[in-house]
Amino acid sequence: MSVVSETAGGLGPYRRLLREPALRGLAVADVCARLPQGMTAITLLLVAATHASMTTAGLVVAGYTLGQAVTGPLRGRLADRYGLGMVCAACGGGYAVALSGLLAGSMAGAPAGLLVAAAAAAGLVVPPLSPGMRSLWSAYAAGALRQTAFALDAAVFDLAYLTGPVVASSLAAGVAPAAAVGLLLALTGAAIVIVSRRSRTPGGAGGRTAAPARRGYLGPLRSPALRRLLITGGLVNAALAATEVALTGYVREHHALWASGPLLAAVSAGSIVGSLLLGARGPAAHGAQAEAASGRLPRLLACYALGLAALTAAGLFPPLVAVAAPLAGLCLGPSLATLFSLASADSGGTEAQGWLNSVMNGGAAAGAALAGAAASRPVLALGLAAALAAAAAASSAAALVTGSRAGR
Repeated sequence: MSVVSETAGGLGPYRRLLREPALRGLAVADVCARLPQGMTAITLLLVAATHASMTTAGLVVAGYTLGQAVTGPLRGRLADRYGLGMVCAACGGGYAVALSGLLAGSMAGAPAGLLVAAAAAAGLVVPPLSPGMRSLWSAYAAGALRQTAFALDAAVFDLAYLTGPVVASSLAAGVAPAAAVGLLLALTGAAIVIVSRRSRTPGGAGGRTAAPARRGYLGPLRSPALRRLLITGGLVNAALAATEVALTGYVREHHALWASGPLLAAVSAGSIVGSLLLGARGPAAHGAQAEAASGRLPRLLACYALGLAALTAAGLFPPLVAVAAPLAGLCLGPSLATLFSLASADSGGTEAQGWLNSVMNGGAAAGAALAGAAASRPVLALGLAAALAAAAAASSAAALVTGSRAGR
């Protein structure tokens, strides 16, 4: 079979998905929701740095990220209880006010504490679009299309982090910081409108995402399978963040800091290709097929760890790094697609995805910190990223064995 026909076969599931009007609308909402995620960090940095120091700008981004992580599960639980559209709309209003306050404070040269507080407030009330989109994909995409939907979501996520910083920096530096904030809010608003319409239809569970009736204080954390997935997700994101820091340190050591962007983009490009060509080929993590998807995750993560190990070895001979970077990301997208699909199949609902987001954000912070501590020896830091990915593969394999024993 030729490469062209293989690619056409790999993209076939996406054609079937986009032929469904409801799923096509969700794909548009996914783009509108994901692109602001790629824009947020650089937008906040450039807005805060208008009349403040880069130290303050860094604290602004940290405050936003911390606020987002703290309330992620709560916003997900509220969405499951009162409806995703209603919670996204309510949070969207507060989000717009907080970001507008940050922009106004920055233009007026407000104290650093006020800027950080405004950013933290925006993070606390950011609309739960990211976990909500995965819940809607799970509710609308049936059978084999569910895995295709999660693979598409992973590819859009990577694409957003490729294009978002470019769009945001071009607007903030070339036009005005307010232009970047305006586009970010406009895209978020468009996603909220589409999500609200979809969540009001019968397929959107009558306004509520597909959450189980049982709740209690722990909510979806009562599920042992979800708790095991949280550990795996935290380790995967720790490996990804460590890779970003290690590659930046590597090019800095070789006096080629300009290459950091292209190398990170190459990793993301590999992840997009992997999502599109491999992510949709696995079984949907639903019903009887969930066990097959659970068995696929350790294999994908092991391949991701091998890709990072190859990138580490390539670091000993710099010309090979550019070749190894896209290969390192090839199994990342399919791994994330399978991980999110399993979390959705196990617990459903937005709260479970909110917990996964928060834990993965914590894993990213830990991975970046560990790689930063080893940044003076970048090849060692790359090896650390590979070790974290291997730990994620081992974690998912152990979870599979434990789950199989529990099933028996």
